[in-house]
Amino acid sequence: MSEENVAIVRDALEAFRRGEVDDAFERIHPDMVSTRVDPDGAVFHGRDGLLALMADWTEGFDEWSYRAEEFFDAGDQVVARLHQWGRGKGSGAMVDGDYWLTYLFEDGLVTRFSIFSDRDQAFASVGLSSEAARPSR
Repeated sequence: MSEENVAIVRDALEAFRRGEVDDAFERIHPDMVSTRVDPDGAVFHGRDGLLALMADWTEGFDEWSYRAEEFFDAGDQVVARLHQWGRGKGSGAMVDGDYWLTYLFEDGLVTRFSIFSDRDQAFASVGLSSEAARPSR
């Protein structure tokens, strides 16, 4: 089941990137909990909460995009490395960096989602050592 979870995360991230939110929501439990660990630990509830988290995350950019670059199988959890870039509103400053996303699954649906800026912290949250983790194929 865990490789299936990796495929679900990969498909959902790609659907969101294309703007196909309804397609991505097919893989997300209606009552999921989303946490923005950094910088403030904010918690969001449900699918609308996930949309609010994403809107809040990107509101400071005139341009913003991402690419999922690696996926790590952690049983009923998945870790993904997301590379994002954008241009700041007003300042025009370019921002470029990696973030770590964790997903918890129950019955084939994402029930918990978290964003981390620290790789080690993300892997520790799913019970893995970041040094020992190997990407899924």
